[in-house]
Amino acid sequence: MLKNRVGKISWRAKRFFVNLGYRFRAIGIPQTRAMKPSTTLLVFAMMFFVVFILAGGVFDILETPLALLPKGSGWTFVYKGSISIQTLNESILAGLLYFLGVLGLYLLLRSTRQVYNPRQAYITLILGLMVTLIAVYYCTSFLSSKIG
Repeated sequence: MLKNRVGKISWRAKRFFVNLGYRFRAIGIPQTRAMKPSTTLLVFAMMFFVVFILAGGVFDILETPLALLPKGSGWTFVYKGSISIQTLNESILAGLLYFLGVLGLYLLLRSTRQVYNPRQAYITLILGLMVTLIAVYYCTSFLSSKIG
């Protein structure tokens, strides 16, 4: 008896969802299967989200940190002595460095795709390698200055 009721409910639910596309089309809502998001736009949105999270954007939203800190010899934006606290300018700088690293890795990828143009491939490879190395160097020096 219970099995028969479950069978009727699942049949009605299946029929409802199959007819749902027809009902939406009848009132003027386009089909969702026809709409495809841009892959490039999705990749950029995903990379922006990852850089935002890694740079400490959630901390900036929740804690409302200061932009500059007073120091005896002037102003600074690096909160030294702790890697769990940061200023707003620190997170912006970290986000830019992460973005430069991703850009360098993308240039390295592009250089491997230029098989039939070796000169362009070497230039892109060297440029991507330099940008990646600069980003890694400044990220590590920024972190080491923060640790103190």
